[in-house]
Amino acid sequence: FGSRHLGSKAEPELQVLAFALWAMAATFTREEVAKHNAPGDAWIIVDGNVYDITKFANAHPGGTQLLLDYAGTDATEDFFGLHRLEVLDKYARLKKGRLQDAGPAPKMAKEMMQEFSQVPFGEPAYMQGFKSPYFDESHDALRKKVRQFFSGETMEEALECEQKQTAPSKEMRLRMGELGIIAMVQGPGEHLKIPPKGLAEGTIKPEEFTYFHELVCQEERSRTMCPGYEDGLDGAVSIGLPVLLKYGSDWMKKEVVPPIVSGETTSVLAISEAFAGSDVAALRTTAVLDASGENYIVNGTKKWITGGMYADWFVTAVRTGKAGAGGISMMLIPRSDAVQTKIIKSKYSSAAGTAYVTYENAIVPKKNLIGKENKGFQIIMSNFNHERWMIAVVCIARARMATEETFKWAMQRKVFGKALVEQPVIREKLAQMFGGLEACTLMLYDVTYNMNSMGPSSPEIGSRIALLKYQTTRMTHLVADNAVQVFGGRGVSSGGMGRVVETFSRMYKIPSVYGGSEEIMADLAVRQSIKAYPKHARL
Repeated sequence: FGSRHLGSKAEPELQVLAFALWAMAATFTREEVAKHNAPGDAWIIVDGNVYDITKFANAHPGGTQLLLDYAGTDATEDFFGLHRLEVLDKYARLKKGRLQDAGPAPKMAKEMMQEFSQVPFGEPAYMQGFKSPYFDESHDALRKKVRQFFSGETMEEALECEQKQTAPSKEMRLRMGELGIIAMVQGPGEHLKIPPKGLAEGTIKPEEFTYFHELVCQEERSRTMCPGYEDGLDGAVSIGLPVLLKYGSDWMKKEVVPPIVSGETTSVLAISEAFAGSDVAALRTTAVLDASGENYIVNGTKKWITGGMYADWFVTAVRTGKAGAGGISMMLIPRSDAVQTKIIKSKYSSAAGTAYVTYENAIVPKKNLIGKENKGFQIIMSNFNHERWMIAVVCIARARMATEETFKWAMQRKVFGKALVEQPVIREKLAQMFGGLEACTLMLYDVTYNMNSMGPSSPEIGSRIALLKYQTTRMTHLVADNAVQVFGGRGVSSGGMGRVVETFSRMYKIPSVYGGSEEIMADLAVRQSIKAYPKHARL
């Protein structure tokens, strides 16, 4: 690569590539590095690589002199006590070469994030050598493809949107549609045939797809640990679209569903109100037929609607009849001047687009009714099952990430002259995390297996899903608490070493409320069990 190719008009990628090739070729001895130990000529060693920090020192966020104190030395141990691996990716331009005796160069963080973890409990057991009756090669191949997208393609945008609280890009949503991911996170069904390029570029056939394949997709979309971004990108659609797929009329499935699956438009579920959260039957938003009998006039509000700021369609619960559950209907309402949204700020990033929605004399054609009039409550209850299952999958996946991060930190952090993991109290916390995580994972697998045979809609599977969600959100409380205690101050600091744990501990409580609170979930599971209790059972 001559200077002609590295001028000001050269592509940035080409310049980085040329520099990387040069840096890979250069090698140094430790004695050579040791000579560069002054403020005007400072090199350091990190993980076998040699970095020239001379000009960077003044811009070092942690202080100039602190960094220069390491000039001419191997700073590896202290570096990884203070920085995440991806910092080396960010400052790869400072790399001069590699030590002669250092062996093969380590992979960049971005590459490693797309690989399967070898850290115990960092992946589900079946991915770490254990046998499973639920998974086969198709799940591994799908996981690899979906991980490449979320941990590779979306990561930079996810981190930026999460921090700046801005919307996911239209381009990324379209890419999700192109890969068939939007279709796959709705579960099995005819909609899987919509993506023109197939599912994950032909990795899995629609007729072979099960809820275990969806489980893989849901787990992988959680790996950015940017929950606001994740929900803004596709989480909201996963809640609203299933209603159309199962209960929507033919015209909805032909005209509305395909653009949503492709990522061109979005839909959200709009049920909760300031007046009615868990008590869905108390909702007050009304839909009244006009004089022509052809249109409903909708008035009311909805609150905490995930993705509402970006929605083109609102799958909305309205009151068309008497008070209580028997007067509720579901209808598909398009965004218009009569349907307005305002951002609601919550514990997680506004990238989720969580909205307060107002309907003021919104005119909705009668054909937009979903199912039959005054039969919407049954649709809502049925749809809750898949939503709650999805919440459990995502919570377990995020808890697994937080657990892996905590294990890594305990292994590399030095306190009182030895690794943090050498402290018995730390090992006990890890054991609690491992045990809670694996118990919920196996419970999830059992529920998912039965969803494949009986579907997600029955009251019987619904009670098990409710119990799963309850147990999972209780487990995440333990994981978040233990993780923060192990990380200490870093566990409550945004960004840096504790980014994943701080994010998890800040937002883990949210899923214990939405989709049905813990108390409602526990009560539902027990009430269903009471109904199934045999009349003649005695002690």
